[in-house]
Amino acid sequence: MVPIATPSRRVGIALLIIAVVLVGASDVSVNTLPGFSDHTGPSEMEITEFERVDSGCADDLSSFRGTRSGPNGTYTKHTFIRTEDADAALSAWVERTSPPGADLSTFRVHVESHHEGPVNETCDTGVLYRITINGSGGSPQGFLPDAHGTRILWLENGRFAGCSGSVTSPLESGCQRFVDQPERTWANATDGA
Repeated sequence: MVPIATPSRRVGIALLIIAVVLVGASDVSVNTLPGFSDHTGPSEMEITEFERVDSGCADDLSSFRGTRSGPNGTYTKHTFIRTEDADAALSAWVERTSPPGADLSTFRVHVESHHEGPVNETCDTGVLYRITINGSGGSPQGFLPDAHGTRILWLENGRFAGCSGSVTSPLESGCQRFVDQPERTWANATDGA
């Protein structure tokens, strides 16, 4: 007859109980256990390309617009920004909006137009531009990585111009809340006086 609790089984059962207690404890993170990591999104985002492609009337410019993500946290946006005149200068910068070490690294990319000449009143003018940003830093993936991701909020002249995200489950980028517009209700009002 084989004993149920051999010394090696006792050690295995004890280790299993300790692991369950550590994982179940509310003040202990699974990331503090050996073999796990606290993988985060990038800690920095920088502009690696900013190019003025064309300018003029909106109806005359190419209709291609889009955003794509590439390897290693690279995002490229090719789009049109409305400006007061076709000769308006553009500037761009990136700011981080999430705290250091957050699983979801969030950034805002600002593109601003600056004009000094007369306002063009014959058509809606603007600039077609391409911008590429690249992420770096963050904590690396360990043996058993956890959820992490990146969200980019694109702003043109201070207004929402898109949202890009790349996340691993179970995180959500949260881009949908920027895209959804509130449902409006219309009614005619009368003065009952």
